[in-house]
Amino acid sequence: MFGVNICRVSGVSMQPRIPAGSFVLCMGALRTKLKPGAIYLFEHPRFGQLIKTLSNVDSAGNLWFKGENNHSVSMQEMGPIRQNRVIGKVTWVISA
Repeated sequence: MFGVNICRVSGVSMQPRIPAGSFVLCMGALRTKLKPGAIYLFEHPRFGQLIKTLSNVDSAGNLWFKGENNHSVSMQEMGPIRQNRVIGKVTWVISA
């Protein structure tokens, strides 16, 4: 499945890397291995759609995401995310 999503970032959790109010282009069709340090759009069961940086992939294949500043939900509070919840990789940022 191939998809392109354009999303507007609300909140400051990804600043300074992605300023609040910016638009991001997310490319779907994740056929390659997810890379720590890259930014992804994913569906969280509690928080809805989030844009966060992939911190690591644990031995069970769970993805652990983090925000870029202290105003983000913590990795522990977000918990592990399964790969099938990833919508796409952020490939382009239009800063506000």
